[in-house]
This record gives sequence, C-alpha cells and structure tokens, in this order.
Amino acid sequence: MNGPSEELRAEVERRIDSLERELAEADQRLPDISEWVREIEEDVVRLLARVLAECRRDVESDGPQASGGEALGRDGALDRYAAVQAWAALASYVVARVYAPRSPWHHGLATAAKAAVAVLGSITTVLAGPLGPVTAALGAQSFTVGTQFPSAPLTVSLTFAG
Repeated sequence: MNGPSEELRAEVERRIDSLERELAEADQRLPDISEWVREIEEDVVRLLARVLAECRRDVESDGPQASGGEALGRDGALDRYAAVQAWAALASYVVARVYAPRSPWHHGLATAAKAAVAVLGSITTVLAGPLGPVTAALGAQSFTVGTQFPSAPLTVSLTFAG
C-alpha cells in the first residue's frame, strides 16, 4: 500500500480548481444557480468516487497483508499507516475545498452533500481494513476511522494505552 499517486493528487487539484472557477463564473452570471450547483455536486462526487476506487485498488494491492493474513512488521505498519493517512488527507482535501464552512464556494453546495457523504463513508470502510494489522503491529489498543462532515472530513487515529 503506497497512498495516492502524485498523478492522482495533481488531477484532484486541477479538477477542484477548475470546478471552483466554473462555479465562480456561474455565480456572477446567473441569478439562480441551483441547477449548476447540482452539476458541480455531481462532479465532486465523481471525483471522490475516483479517489475511492484508487484507494480500494491500493489497499487490495497488499494482498494477504491487507486483511491481516500475514504478520506486519513495525516499519511496514508505519508505512501502511502513513498511506492510510495520505488517502484520508486527499479525500479530506476535496471535501474541505468544496464544503467546509470557510470554503469560498457557493453555500448551496453544503445542502447538496448527501452523495458526497455516502462516498466518504465508503472510503472510511476501505481504510479501516488495513488498520487492523497496523494496530496489532504497533501495539495499539484500537483504531478509528470516522467522518464529521464537513469540519473534519476523514479522521484516522490509533489509540495506545496510557
């Protein structure tokens, strides 16, 4: 498991920038942009779905280690944890750019986020899979993967005994 590729990160950045420009232009020209907002929302969901698909492919590339079928050493566990955090950060970046309270985007998007939240839920499920072996290898008590839309899109943490 390696985390998102530089190509995917660049694609996400380009697409979000493009959507932001499109929405700003539409906001200036149209008095009611509710239909445009729905189209932008669909584009954002497609982008998050792309992140989900690539994340799933990356997790599955670990084979037996992805499901805990093989023991994971400390270095491997740290690498995998970093990859999980990188996937969470990429999905969070998309959500924060579009939906977070300080986002420059049109406020109508925040009410149309149901589909995006569903994709985030799927990403949390995929990311939870590799964390079991990471937790065991690092001696943590438990892990959590969660979402608090839109303020903390995806969070990943390990809990250690105090």
